[in-house]
Amino acid sequence: MAEPIRKMPADLETATEPPEADPFRYGWRPRYVHLPDGEVIEEQIPLTAEDLLDPQDGDVVGQSEQHFYLLILLADLLRRYYTERKDVFVAGDLKMLWRIPGLKNPAPDIAVIPGVRDRTADRKSFDVVAEGTRPCLVIELVSSTDEETRSNDYEKKVKIYQRARIPEYLIFDPPTSYTQGRFLLSGYRLGANGRYRPIAPDSQGRILSETTGLLFVPPVDGCTVQVVEVATGTLLLSSMEEFEARKAAEKRAEAEWQRAEEEKRRAEAAEAELARLRAEIERLRR
Repeated sequence: MAEPIRKMPADLETATEPPEADPFRYGWRPRYVHLPDGEVIEEQIPLTAEDLLDPQDGDVVGQSEQHFYLLILLADLLRRYYTERKDVFVAGDLKMLWRIPGLKNPAPDIAVIPGVRDRTADRKSFDVVAEGTRPCLVIELVSSTDEETRSNDYEKKVKIYQRARIPEYLIFDPPTSYTQGRFLLSGYRLGANGRYRPIAPDSQGRILSETTGLLFVPPVDGCTVQVVEVATGTLLLSSMEEFEARKAAEKRAEAEWQRAEEEKRRAEAAEAELARLRAEIERLRR
């Protein structure tokens, strides 16, 4: 197959975007063209912000390093938390199929889905009708200063997830010029009337997910969100954090053993010296 060729669709070729704007800033979609000589070439068609609301198989969507890091962190924390719950599936960037006419099917950054029959199934999408369940919590990570992608997360997906009857939708907005360098958490909870109500963060910017019993805590700086199990006050640890904690515990145990051994040697030496002195005193008395 020849090298992919990036091609602008006809409706974009006459667009009035400034020449410096990257038409592939949202990603691209492959299209395979069969030439008369039998050769097949791949054209890369630029995605629009609207395409991101309903991704198709084969779409290539770029992610910032910050977005990728936070996605991996949250997936790791939540999957480890639900290890013992075989009926809970934590999906990352998996397309949802609502089976609702006219409703777009996005691929949430994180979706916590209870009541699954087989969480180990190899899924390319999640069909809520066929599966008989739907996410109880969806998290989207805002990682751009682009007006259209921000509108997707803050406006369009609110309407999508409300209509799809997702009980909770949380928005994590890492530090950018839009957030004035802060990490912002916000979200929505489905009311009895089927409408979303905003979830207000507490005075520390933390936000509670009632469906999972987890409290999400924004960082003072950076994008390392902390997650706390409210019922126990336990801080969820990532794989790396648990590994480092285990190594630190092993190091402390080793140091404790070394101290105990040193004290034992000192005690034995002192006992031996005392025995020697007693023997010497006994000898002098004779």
